[in-house]
Amino acid sequence: MKKFLLPLLAWLLAAPLIAATAAKQLWTQPLGADAKWYQLTSAGTLLVGTADALLSVNPDDGKLLWKRADIAKSTRNNAVEIPGTPWIVANNFAGLGNSKVTFQALDLLSGETVWKTPQLSGQYLDTIAVPSKGLVIFVVQTWEEKDNGIYLRAHDLATGAAKWSVKFCKSNGIPLHLADGSGKFMPTMDLSGYHDPVIDGDEMFLGYLGIHCLDLNTGAIKWAVEFPPGNKGLKKTYAPLRIDGDRIYGAGGGSVFAIDRRTGQQLWKSERISEYAGLFKARGNAIVSQLEIVDGKVFSRFGGNFSDGNQVHLSDLLGVVVLDAANGNPVYKDQKIDGGLTNLLVLPEAHAVMFADGKELVGLSTSGAAVTEAFRVPIEFKRKMGGSDIAKIGLGITGGLMGTIKAVKSSSKARLDVPVAIVRQNGHIVVQGKQHLLGFDPLAKQQKWSLYYAAPSDAFATIAMFAVTALASAQGNMQVAQNGSVMTSGGRQGMENIQGALDRYNRYTEKRAAQSGGSKATESYTYIVTKLPKSGLGLYGVNLATGETDRELPLGAKDPDYMADERTGRIYYFKGHDTLIAYAFN
Repeated sequence: MKKFLLPLLAWLLAAPLIAATAAKQLWTQPLGADAKWYQLTSAGTLLVGTADALLSVNPDDGKLLWKRADIAKSTRNNAVEIPGTPWIVANNFAGLGNSKVTFQALDLLSGETVWKTPQLSGQYLDTIAVPSKGLVIFVVQTWEEKDNGIYLRAHDLATGAAKWSVKFCKSNGIPLHLADGSGKFMPTMDLSGYHDPVIDGDEMFLGYLGIHCLDLNTGAIKWAVEFPPGNKGLKKTYAPLRIDGDRIYGAGGGSVFAIDRRTGQQLWKSERISEYAGLFKARGNAIVSQLEIVDGKVFSRFGGNFSDGNQVHLSDLLGVVVLDAANGNPVYKDQKIDGGLTNLLVLPEAHAVMFADGKELVGLSTSGAAVTEAFRVPIEFKRKMGGSDIAKIGLGITGGLMGTIKAVKSSSKARLDVPVAIVRQNGHIVVQGKQHLLGFDPLAKQQKWSLYYAAPSDAFATIAMFAVTALASAQGNMQVAQNGSVMTSGGRQGMENIQGALDRYNRYTEKRAAQSGGSKATESYTYIVTKLPKSGLGLYGVNLATGETDRELPLGAKDPDYMADERTGRIYYFKGHDTLIAYAFN
């Protein structure tokens, strides 16, 4: 037995080193201050917000393209790239409590100011880009109007000229949430806790307080149907609005609402989903967090994981209910959900809607009058312990082989870490939890691969939970995309003065497309943070086609802050939060 164990142990330890491809460092760029937030633009440039400035980094050589010290303490919500244009719309603050706000458009590649609005007294809340109408709309709580309150102010996207202004509600009429990346000493509150508006033609539908229909040409509010929020203290607890034909669907107060999109007439309201809260207490309404309208049926998810800006909370009144779109009557209720619930993912190729709880992957049929289960597959870690799996689980060798196997058995309870998000990435269906991944084939109705990886620390486990919760929310919001681009027929007027900037922007996007076309299939990878066998904390790249961890990048930090550019196969690592380092795997 001993003769067998020693060679096997040696093979187990050596295998991860052979299998994984190491990353190559490309460049380093000091940022001058800690990065508070960052994102990749459509041109492939890196936009970084620090406490001192807003800056842009060239991905090719790491050099600063520009730096704007006048736009300090920004958040992801108030430095917004306008889809299809070479511009960013941002704002800067002045005065006590940032009570003086100026809005401006910046050239994405040069950082130069394109236009600027006069300063106003108030609190910035949100930016809504409507390039198909040549508009950008700022949501502000202002006290310089005769009738103070929360206003929507539309400006011409090309010139910044004011187009219209309309009062939406009274002051403090919309519950606010902690801004992403906000400091704790003087927290910034905004509307980042709400899903994007739905824009369709000349109308915009807002989900701040139910459903409001606004005329984009005049700013007039055509109609409003208000209903209670899911939970005022948590983000994204309104389901994203869904338009289907002449109807728009929303949810709140534990019910689903079907509204005539032209008149605002309520067509039906579903039965309230709630739970007993105790004697003399109000019943607790379910958080209806997602709706998908498929084949005359409304698939609704209630409960799941939500963020308050500081922590992630599980709303444990969990379920999936399918309603008849004609009248709101239930045609299916899942009574078996346990331990957690992912977002709903529509699978047209399988004629199903998929979700997962803590035990099973479930697919509900979308075709036919009745809703049946297309599949119900137990979640299991099918892969046997082998070479790179040692590293994936991050157990080390202190207990020897028997100790390792024993630890694996105990950590397999790690389905303790239940699924949170289901995503479709480059044709692959991936189910993700805080500390596990699995690939699923919906046509074969079976898992392709699965793995569990150890969180490096409790602190990082919390960070990972924020990330995967945001991912689930983003997937639920995927269909609520803002329509059009600046060069559509509706957006041509007054845009001639941006042609030079647009030409430069197009050259960058073409270059980015060429780079991604020449790289490996990087969109088939996802990256996880765990303990590497010899180099401590780092990243593993998981091939989503096979489940193999065939890329690795040692980082060594206790809380590595990084971003993956999946199209070009690069990793951008914010070392110490104030130094940006680029790595490539190809």
